[in-house]
Amino acid sequence: MVCKRSKAPIFGIVAFSVLLGTAALLPAQEGWQNGGNYPAIGDPGAKREVLDKPMTIVLRSFVPTLRRQGPNSRPATIATIHGLVYQPLIDIHPNTEEFHPKLAKEWKIETDAEGGRQTFWFRLDPRARFSDGSKVTAKDVYWTWWHRIQEDRKDHSSRVTFFEGYEEPVIVDEMTIKVTTKKQNWRLFLYFGAAMLIYPAKYIHIPGKQYLEEYNWKLMPGSGPYIMKEGDLKKGESITLSRRHDWWAENERWAKNTFNFETIKFKVIRDTELEYERFRAGELDLFRITRSQRWVQEVPKEKIVKKGWVQRRKIFNQSPQGFSGLCMNMRTKPFNDPRVREAFCHLFNVELLNKKLFFNEYVIIDSYYPGRDWGNPDNPKIRFDPDRAEELLYEAGYKERNDDGWLVDEDGKQFELTLEFAPAAWERIWLVVKKDIEEAGIKFNLKSIDRTTLIKKIGDRKFRITHQAWTGLLFPNPETSWRSDFADKKQTNNLPGFKSDKVDALLEEYNVEMDRAEQKKIIRQVDALIFKEHPFALGWYANFERILYWDKFGFPPSMFSKIGDIWMEEVVQLWWFDPQKEQELQAAMKAGKSIPQGEIEVRFWDKAK
Repeated sequence: MVCKRSKAPIFGIVAFSVLLGTAALLPAQEGWQNGGNYPAIGDPGAKREVLDKPMTIVLRSFVPTLRRQGPNSRPATIATIHGLVYQPLIDIHPNTEEFHPKLAKEWKIETDAEGGRQTFWFRLDPRARFSDGSKVTAKDVYWTWWHRIQEDRKDHSSRVTFFEGYEEPVIVDEMTIKVTTKKQNWRLFLYFGAAMLIYPAKYIHIPGKQYLEEYNWKLMPGSGPYIMKEGDLKKGESITLSRRHDWWAENERWAKNTFNFETIKFKVIRDTELEYERFRAGELDLFRITRSQRWVQEVPKEKIVKKGWVQRRKIFNQSPQGFSGLCMNMRTKPFNDPRVREAFCHLFNVELLNKKLFFNEYVIIDSYYPGRDWGNPDNPKIRFDPDRAEELLYEAGYKERNDDGWLVDEDGKQFELTLEFAPAAWERIWLVVKKDIEEAGIKFNLKSIDRTTLIKKIGDRKFRITHQAWTGLLFPNPETSWRSDFADKKQTNNLPGFKSDKVDALLEEYNVEMDRAEQKKIIRQVDALIFKEHPFALGWYANFERILYWDKFGFPPSMFSKIGDIWMEEVVQLWWFDPQKEQELQAAMKAGKSIPQGEIEVRFWDKAK
């Protein structure tokens, strides 16, 4: 039974399983895995004191939706919220990088020796419950997959991954499901098992129009440690999640001593300076520093830091790094010309930004897979070179300037662009960039807009140039960003509209290659081909997080996990409020006494290499 481009619900699966008989579907008992004796993730010293204040995470703008599928559902904050409310079947241990249980207590992988296709079996934990008290069953897994492949969800990349990747799953019995891949792809077990958050069937088995409207600002019951109570969504202002006291996984090794905050509040403060002032006044407990000048010049002079009441940490780990830069829309002029794109790469003076604004804190990006060992080390180093940019623009037809000094094309049209950006604090960066671009003869307008509006415009491809930063993946998935058939689809990650038959062929090769060293060789070839086309003027990245916090928290010695790459998720999962530390802090502040400032650079995972 295969659902082909189905828009209507599929009802035959349960009856089919009963007719065939469970015994015929169950695999042999050998070969099942459960993660073995994996190390605990939470710290045994963690405390769960119920305080009358939330752990507050500050956002620069409100999320455009609460949905995880469909238009405008890509922001990392939405993924973080869903990761607290819902769970996958299995997960990757953040320190060992091995699989461990979640909703599934065990799993099995069978491989077809001839075709390379695989069959995955998942046996659910019978204790797993959604927050409405209902049991998590194989039916929920089935309808979650069904939800991911429906066209009416308007989520093309998600649909392609789950429709092209898998045959229709089979419900073996109430707690067991199996799914066979349609093709060989070594990441398909990861996507179905660890990337697909499971939703309750009775809520998700609905038409797309209803899903897109009903769950735009509502969360269905989940199996994770947090829920959103009625009244805890304040549109444009905040989202509050409350810890479940009946969480089914409370004492599991992967869950014990994690998610220790009673409430988590995602609060919008659009201005960085206002957030910093509230932090300094003690209204916020945590502040993430994104501006190097503040970290290098301002923070060490602060009384609250010199006294140790506020601790400062620069935390390094081995998390995968994403890339960032100025994304150019290759579908329309002027960026449909590769010479113009390359010229912009030479006009994006990242070295000056790093020196003038960033105090050389950051790493300049020369690959679409930076930070680990997947990127191509032989990519040329594209640096600021206005002379080379002038040559390229001349070749592209921008040979003259008008009376205002701006370049014009062969039709006399002025070369003019507008960069819409968020947050507003980034204007100081774009003013430096604007100067160099305008000196090259391109009128470069800057416009600060609301981030939610910006996300929607980018998703609908209503831009010519925009800045974008991506998080990294432990195992690269180049398909969703670079596959040619995603180029002209809205709401996909192929923002620039990149198309390449050679890259498409390499992506197919990458999917079926099982050897890790060969996979890396393929990705380096992909990287080289993308880099040559310059869809982005690449920027910079930080291989650390800079945090200020009032000395009232407890955390493991590493502070973050080995591969954790989203700072807010690391804090929420691993940290806790420590009442004794808070008492000591209040006493020290009242007496004007100092608290020792700990080691500023945390390199726990560097030592573990």
